[in-house]
Amino acid sequence: MLKTDPSKQNWDWEPKQRPYALYIHGFASSPKSGTRASLARSIPEYEWLAPEITHDPYESLTILNEWTDAFQPALIVGTSMGGMLCLYVNDPAAAKIAVNPSLEMERTLRQRGYGKHPYLQERENGDTEYIIDEPMIQRFIAFKKEKQPIPGIRNIGLFSSDDELIGHEGSKRNAKALEQAGWEIIWSDKFGHRCNDHAVKILTKIVKEL
Repeated sequence: MLKTDPSKQNWDWEPKQRPYALYIHGFASSPKSGTRASLARSIPEYEWLAPEITHDPYESLTILNEWTDAFQPALIVGTSMGGMLCLYVNDPAAAKIAVNPSLEMERTLRQRGYGKHPYLQERENGDTEYIIDEPMIQRFIAFKKEKQPIPGIRNIGLFSSDDELIGHEGSKRNAKALEQAGWEIIWSDKFGHRCNDHAVKILTKIVKEL
């Protein structure tokens, strides 16, 4: 059974003067990656939340929708797989920013390889590794076929021209898909796949101009 109830997390439920923002981490990452803290320092106009999602897109979307129902964030930022899930979160009243979204998760996972892999960051649930197999990949393929993206009040895709994980051609395909769906596209050569300090600086500028 999933522990998706946001009220059981260590978040302050007192009313906030600042609006909430939701950060969605990537496939092999976690809320402890430091990106949420970096966003909170750089964009203090929002109260930043970061639930832990799983390697299953359906479970992850359930978690995210429970959090958006509870907190009604005005802004959603996702990186990598989190950027992909950002498209599907049911919060049309929020602005959405997808950073290097992994829209071809089946391709990315097969490139990473079947078998056990270590998580890149400490997980809140204590897991240290995950397993890539064909059933997992088929879940992502089915997810894309079954789910329809839900646009926010403004939708922006931030892409790196030097994405070492997805590759430049993959990034171009993903950007084209978002552009065809009506998203604004921004390119940068200041960072790679992960949301580092340079990416956070760009995000800060984007958010302040929303």
